[in-house]
Order: sequence, then C-alpha cells, then structure tokens
Amino acid sequence: MVALAFAGCFLALALLAGLVAASGRHWLLRLPILAATPVLAVAVWWQVSQRDGLPVGGRPPDGSSFVAGLVSPPSPSGPGAIYLWTQIPGANAPKAFKVPYSPSLEQQVARASAQARKGAKLAVGSKPTRKGRAGHTRGRSTIQGPPGGLRFYRLPPPALAPKAASQ
Repeated sequence: MVALAFAGCFLALALLAGLVAASGRHWLLRLPILAATPVLAVAVWWQVSQRDGLPVGGRPPDGSSFVAGLVSPPSPSGPGAIYLWTQIPGANAPKAFKVPYSPSLEQQVARASAQARKGAKLAVGSKPTRKGRAGHTRGRSTIQGPPGGLRFYRLPPPALAPKAASQ
C-alpha cells in the first residue's frame, strides 16, 4: 500500500512537470518548478528508504534491544551484508539496519540469535567495555566483538513493580 502511495507521488510530480513544461510561452516562470521537481523526487525516494521496514545503513543506536539477525555472506556478485532488527529505545516498532559483513560479526550474530531463541533478552552496543572476568561485564555476559565494533550483551531482568500496600 505504501509503495503505491509513493509511486503515485512520483507520477504526480512527473505530471506536474510535464504540464508546466507544455503550458505557456514564459519559460522563466516555469523554470523554478522544473528545477524543484527532481529535488522533490529525490526527497520522496529518501523517505522511502527511511521507512521502518526497509533496512537503513549504519549501526543501531547503543542500547537497542536485539530482535533478530540475518547474515548474507559474500559471494562473487556482492560483498555480503548483515541485517539486524533491533528495538530502538523509546520506539514502538523494530527497525532494520544493514551493516557490512565480517566473519567475526557473523559469529556474534549467530550466538546472539541462539541466545535470543532460548529466551534471553539482548541489547546491541558499540562502546568498548571494561571487562572483569572473561566474557562478563559487570554481571552481564557479553558476546564481544572487535574493538570499535558491535557487541551484544544480555539485558538484566526487568525490575518488578513494588507491591501495593493493602489496606
């Protein structure tokens, strides 16, 4: 449905540009509309790529809850990519991110996905951690990546609401 709305916007822009180009003899008055049409088309295209269901390039924000991951390994036709679905803090719906493929990130995503299937709540971060014991960070187990890369860590259990005093 959304794709049809954006296709309709593109057709309306093309129709408007065609009508402006075909009408009248004063081309200087039509020039701003003709110049604005490609800019508007690019703006609509950019909005399509920013929709929640389409993956965006870049890293998920620190503290995003890990939902799922999909690895597309490199092939002769492309460099490969890793798709991460995360719940951004404060957002209502998960967002998809496309990050460059690396073998170490592939292993981390596989381990994080296995933990998530077992019911563990994980988060994604990119900040370096201070490690006490190997594999643990202040009571949280981590799946440690390369320095400066993404890391997946187990979220603490949610705090229980205090019991209301009965009267």
